[in-house]
Amino acid sequence: MVKGRNEVAVDADSVVQLTSLEDYKNSVHANTWKTTMHFADSLKKNNIRIAFFNTTPQGGGVALMRHALIRFLRLLGVKCKW
Repeated sequence: MVKGRNEVAVDADSVVQLTSLEDYKNSVHANTWKTTMHFADSLKKNNIRIAFFNTTPQGGGVALMRHALIRFLRLLGVKCKW
């Protein structure tokens, strides 16, 4: 779904929750999770915002992966938009 200012509303603009951080955590090795948290905390601490740009919000592989990435980053508390 595309909302105002042509921003993609992932998971119905975060109204729908398809997974949890615990689900992600349980799917990787403890060291991978620890490293991911290190980088996520650094992004948040430095108030880094991530913006993604591409031609379509749906369809091909990039769009499908982008939805999952945005979902994960938002669960981590990282500021991101698409």
